Formats: sequence, structure tokens, C-alpha cells
Amino acid sequence: MNVIRGTAQRAAHRPTLSREVVVTGREQLTERMLRVTFGGDDLAAVVHGSAGSWVKLFVRRPGDDGEHGRAFTVRGYDPLRDEIEVDFFLHDGGTMPRWARGCRIGEPARVGGPRRGHPSSGIATSLTLFGDETALPAVAAILAREHGDRPVRAFVETGDPRDRQDMDLPRGVQLTWLDRRAGDTPGARLVSAASRERFGAAAGVWFAAEAGSAALFRRMLHDQDLAELHVKGYWRRGVGDYRD
Repeated sequence: MNVIRGTAQRAAHRPTLSREVVVTGREQLTERMLRVTFGGDDLAAVVHGSAGSWVKLFVRRPGDDGEHGRAFTVRGYDPLRDEIEVDFFLHDGGTMPRWARGCRIGEPARVGGPRRGHPSSGIATSLTLFGDETALPAVAAILAREHGDRPVRAFVETGDPRDRQDMDLPRGVQLTWLDRRAGDTPGARLVSAASRERFGAAAGVWFAAEAGSAALFRRMLHDQDLAELHVKGYWRRGVGDYRD
């Protein structure tokens, strides 16, 4: 069986476009998750319609006139208001969390896209998601696009129960929260949960968390016959601005 592996792929080539935006709203979802709304003109051109699609967000680096860019899941898109929503996990260190904490209404930024999200072959009869707190926006966006026509399970590891979010789960979706305790390696509970699962050849599997755990997960499932496999390291322990 052909397996979709690696990072998200584009179903068809579309040129990456750029749009100037400004901050139009802020909402504190949890203690460490901030939702920022950006407004602009013709944002439909930079938003892909796939589940978990993302844009490259560029902001002004503190202290100079340069830009810093980072990929973010499009958590919501309002075509009537021409606005998109992006969720920021406010971890310690890193340019984007610092920018998000300090941004104000009217703050300028730039987005580039469209970028396809969860790669789908259309043949996976089940889907299992594994993600940590930094992957919650992508997990939630993917789950929101499910229609209850196949079994879907999601395992989310957090370092603090206060990072959990209430989600409206579609029919057939099972969500399991995993608590990372002091001394645990980030992502270890996700890898452990995955090791107890049995994935058939028609299964789709998605993983996004700390880069070391992502590498371990990829090795664990490297030789397994799956319909879809997507593995991504969103961050690396000890690195403020990590890029996979």
C-alpha cells in the first residue's frame, strides 16, 4: 500500500502568496494558549481548505527592523470579515511567544500561504493523532473536519492540566489526555501510548510534538504498513526558535 509519509504535501502546486495583516483581536484560551485574530484583504488566497492547514506568519523582530517567520495552524477563517485566527502556545523563550504576549490591536504582521495541512490519501479508514500542548491547535483543527464516518482517536500530552482545552468533538472521536510529570521526557507518554496501539494497513497516523520524541516515533513506525503517516517535530528542548 502506498503510504503518505513525512511533512504535509501539496495536492497541486499553488504559488505561495503574501498578505499584509494587522492584529484585530486577542483571546486568552488557557493560561498558556493565546488566540490572536488577524485581519487583511483577500486572505482567502493564502488559506488552504485542508484540515490543519497552516500559514507562515512573519512578525517584526524585537529590537530591529527584520522579520521573524514561523509556521502556524490556521485555527479559524472568517471569509466575511477577512480574518484568520492563530493560536500561540506561550512557552518560555522563543521570538513568537514574546511577540504574541506583547502584540496589541493594530500591530502589523504578514502571512504567506497557502499551505496544506494534514495530508490525506482518502483511503485511511481510521485516524489516530498524537500531539503535545504545542500541537493542540493542529489537533483541534483536524478533529473539527472529521464527519463521524470513521473511528478517530486523539492522544494529547500536556505538562500542566491547565493546558487542556474544551473541544466540541465530532461523533466517533475519542480524546485521551496524558499528563507529563516532572522528570518525564517530553513526548515520552505519547510514544508509550502509541507503542500499545495496533495500526492496520488502512490506518492513518499523525504525530507532532518535541523533536526528539518525533524522531523516536518515526523510527518506531518506519517499517509499518500504513495508509498515511505524518510525523513532525514542533520544537526541541532547550532551543528557543527551533526549525524542523
